[in-house]
Amino acid sequence: MSSEETFIAMPKLRNDDDADTPGHSSVADLVTVPSINARCSAFLLDYILTLFPLAVTLVLAFYVKRRLLEPTVADFFQYVGYVLVMAVIFTNWVYGYVRYGQSFGKRFIGLRVVRVDGQLMDYKTAIIRLFGYILSLSVFALGFIWMLWDDQQRGWHDKLAKTVVIQD
Repeated sequence: MSSEETFIAMPKLRNDDDADTPGHSSVADLVTVPSINARCSAFLLDYILTLFPLAVTLVLAFYVKRRLLEPTVADFFQYVGYVLVMAVIFTNWVYGYVRYGQSFGKRFIGLRVVRVDGQLMDYKTAIIRLFGYILSLSVFALGFIWMLWDDQQRGWHDKLAKTVVIQD
C-alpha cells in the first residue's frame, strides 16, 4: 500500500453531518481514498471531453463565417456547440454518476463516486454534486483546494452531496 492511500479496517463511529444516523459508520471510513493526482487527472479528462464538442463547432462556425460569409449558418453551429456541451455535462456528470457511479474521467482513471450512507447515487445527489462543482469553482476554486487539508480528501461538492470518491 502506498503512502498516499488510506485504509481503515475498522469503522469509526461518527456523529457528524455526513452520517445519516448517529452511531453508524459511513462508507467513507471503510474505503481507500485515491490520491489528489488521480482526482485531478480524472477531472482534466472530463474537462477535455466537455470542451471538445464546443471547440470543434466553434472552429467550424469561424470557418463558415470567414470563408463562406454565412453568419447565420455560423451562429447555428455555435448554438449547436453550446447544446452539445450541455448534453455532455448532463450525460457525463449526472447520468454517468447515477448509472455507473463514474464520469468518463473517473472510469478511465479507476475512481468511483459513492454516497457516504452506502446508498446508490440518484439524480438529486448527482445534480447537487454538479452544482457543488460550480460553487467550488466560483469562490476562486477554494472548494477544490479544500481537498488538500480534508482527511478524506472531500471537496465542497462532495460535502454538499454527501459523497466520497473511492478507488475502484
